[in-house]
Amino acid sequence: MNPSDQKLRFDELSAGRAMGDLSLEEARELVLLCIELGITPDPAFELLAAAVEVDFLQDSEEPLPAGLAARLHKCADEMAKPPVIITSPVIITPNVPAWQKIIRSPLTGWATAAAIAIIAFLSSTRAPQVSPAQAEARLRTEARDLIERNFAGLGTFKDAGGKVIWSDQLQRGYMTLSGIPVNDPTKAQYQLWIVDPKRDEAPVDGGVFDIPTDGSPVVVPIAAKLALTNPQAFVITLEQPGGVVKSKQEQVVALAKL
Repeated sequence: MNPSDQKLRFDELSAGRAMGDLSLEEARELVLLCIELGITPDPAFELLAAAVEVDFLQDSEEPLPAGLAARLHKCADEMAKPPVIITSPVIITPNVPAWQKIIRSPLTGWATAAAIAIIAFLSSTRAPQVSPAQAEARLRTEARDLIERNFAGLGTFKDAGGKVIWSDQLQRGYMTLSGIPVNDPTKAQYQLWIVDPKRDEAPVDGGVFDIPTDGSPVVVPIAAKLALTNPQAFVITLEQPGGVVKSKQEQVVALAKL
């Protein structure tokens, strides 16, 4: 095998090593080529594998933090330098730990560690979780088209009350409810319906929720299944567990309307 073919074979085996799918014979062949060519496997292959895996595992589309981007660029510059000449054999293991096979494309060595480290870093830079009450307060400061209406209890739920706020622009809203009896989720759940004539003749499903404490105010995020343009009324009903696609309005708990 001439030097040119040896280098091509070396690159092929290096890529296989980065993906973690070398056989024992291929791993031995890579060791011999390292010795014959006097170079180490190019870490760019493993960085590429790590980058692909991180892109797959990352569940958000948030922009890459500036600090992390700078560090990655620095790593790329370092890898662009000529390969290091070695004078001793390189030990390469073809075995991939079982836990690495859980992810879609198994990674080996520092590539896996890099992927985990980058994911952990990105997770730490995300905004901390906020409570529904904090989210409601934030919406009040962000929305320029906020509407707010009071709930009135109906029938046997006459003690029910509270308020609802909604923003068409941000498509977000919250209910602050009180006086609504605790429900057993295995028997029945509360469901919000939003009347928006411009959207549809039928009320839009606003989400199923539970009341964990009797009488204490509870902040509930609105989970509208369709975009709203001009909500005219918000209706809370008591339905079967998991809610329904279309309510018969047999047990109306509270109503808030314009």
